[in-house]
Amino acid sequence: MAFSDDTRQELARVIPSARCCRLAELSAFYELSGFLLGRHNQFLDFNTSWPYVARKILLVIKGLYPDLPTQVLMVRSRSRRSQVCTVRVLGRAGAGQVYQEIKEQSVMGQAGIPRKKCCRRAYLRGAFLCAGSITNPERTYHLEITTEQSRLAEKILAAIWSLDLEAGMTQRKGSLVVYMKDGGDIASLLGLMGAHSALLQFENVRVMKEMRNQVNRLVNCETANVDKTVQAAMAQIEDIELIDAVIGLEELPPKLREVARLRREHPYASIQELGEMMTPQLSKSGVNYRLRQIREKARQLDKLNPKS
Repeated sequence: MAFSDDTRQELARVIPSARCCRLAELSAFYELSGFLLGRHNQFLDFNTSWPYVARKILLVIKGLYPDLPTQVLMVRSRSRRSQVCTVRVLGRAGAGQVYQEIKEQSVMGQAGIPRKKCCRRAYLRGAFLCAGSITNPERTYHLEITTEQSRLAEKILAAIWSLDLEAGMTQRKGSLVVYMKDGGDIASLLGLMGAHSALLQFENVRVMKEMRNQVNRLVNCETANVDKTVQAAMAQIEDIELIDAVIGLEELPPKLREVARLRREHPYASIQELGEMMTPQLSKSGVNYRLRQIREKARQLDKLNPKS
């Protein structure tokens, strides 16, 4: 998970400059991890397991509402193996102001996704920071954002599609998972969200994997070609040995006898190399034609002299 953590930490340092983008990102934070609490709605909480994400949420709120009172709470489990960081907007008026502005969705368009591309990028960045993960590209290409809300999953999916990127949705243990598996699309999303260092690392790994795959394909292809050449040469030598054993190579026409002699002497030579050894040199098609004649002669002799 180191690559996923590094990516999240990098995105947590990206603070949008435009107010519309800050609202879009704060909207994602609220939809995935926010709660309006208290008997009179006097608290607006944003919860996260990562302190640096909590800091990002606080900075976004302070950038939008510099005068609102806020506090940061941290609660650890009894085992101290997990923690929840809460960014809280205090006071009924302040909590209500932030909540209403998020709910009004002044930056949102059709399907509840932001109208502007820059806002969609910010919204997806917030969604990834709250509930996203990305697999180390050395293993496989996989990015996902998880939620228990079907409408929210559809909204995240629509936001990704609106950027001309491929994504799918599946269910896992009661949660909905919006996922991406295409390396190129994941790289594009990393760049759009602002994770440029993660993008560079991701692309370096992707290029190296593609190069290794290409080399493997070329080696496999070359190995297959060599195997075919060797198998064909062994079959040709068997034909020549059969002819020599039954009637002798001296009974072959001079042109066929020359090819048979060269094939015997150079069992691993290619057809082209055999042609270059001949005097005068012969094309591949010419050598193949003479080898086919030798094969036909061997078949005729094999029928006349069946093995006991």
